[in-house]
Amino acid sequence: MKPTVISFSSKEIANLRGKYLHLKNEVTLFSDDVYFSSQVASLGLAREVGTVNDELARFIFDADSKQPVTQSSLKADFVEWRGLFGIKINSSETQRMTLRTKGFYDVVHPEFSFNADGTLHSLYIFPEIINRIAKTHDVDLVLVKTWGMNSIFGGFDPSKGYYQTNFWEIENNDSIKFADLVRHGQVAFLGTHDLIAHIAGIDKVHWPLLKANADRVYHAIRNYFIVTQKPTIASLILPYTLGVVLDDLAQPPSYSSLNHIAVLDELILRLAKNEITPNQPTLLTEFPKSFQTIIDMSRTPEIQNTPERYRSVIASLVQEVLRSSITGVG
Repeated sequence: MKPTVISFSSKEIANLRGKYLHLKNEVTLFSDDVYFSSQVASLGLAREVGTVNDELARFIFDADSKQPVTQSSLKADFVEWRGLFGIKINSSETQRMTLRTKGFYDVVHPEFSFNADGTLHSLYIFPEIINRIAKTHDVDLVLVKTWGMNSIFGGFDPSKGYYQTNFWEIENNDSIKFADLVRHGQVAFLGTHDLIAHIAGIDKVHWPLLKANADRVYHAIRNYFIVTQKPTIASLILPYTLGVVLDDLAQPPSYSSLNHIAVLDELILRLAKNEITPNQPTLLTEFPKSFQTIIDMSRTPEIQNTPERYRSVIASLVQEVLRSSITGVG
């Protein structure tokens, strides 16, 4: 029996939101209620498919033209199959698609997605099956309550990029939350970024080192803010930078990357110097330009062999934040 396309009414989505809102914990294991979790993840995926937030689209190619499918041509339908809840992704441009990133084929159901020639007419994705795959790598998929409320259930607007660098992530100190998840062997599954960046291609071989680095990041940020209940935006910039580098390191193409780890090490050392006082009232007037340079350097092969380069830029980041901080603001 093939999967059945089903409707997911506004009332059902409202009920799902209500249940999500009343989750007792900030982090909920996917397996605690796998059908509910699958509905949440499927809704998150479906709402992003074909929009500016769709991180799957750039890896989906037309088998004949060899070009990426047009993002807006992608459409998602909800499906059920043998008690599993999921989505089916189609393109209005082609029924002969190929996928071009490590691990993407592993999260697409093989029985229903393929043409006879090995191309794909559809992408059937069942979060419960993906959760089982993650578990074979000793990783637990989870729902993170505040992240879901900010994206899936937060007045979703498909024209806005929720996963771009933004002050919401900085203000909520998401870096320490992300580090805490990773050090416990957990990955959030709420949308296309989670699926394509962190889950597809997951490999247990690299996770002991990844968890150890996440643990270092977690404790570095925790110790930095240990006497501060309400950190300033200025003091959150270095931790946020740490979180972005760790996010990269937690993606399969960057697993165990020496260049990422080298930049991570220097950021941790710099944070420990407490140069940007976390409990001093300040107003940050400008986001530091050197932030993106640091991220680019962490992605540069062999950068660990020229530490003076990234140390200099990280020092510049600190100075930029200090210059852009107006003190004495209550």
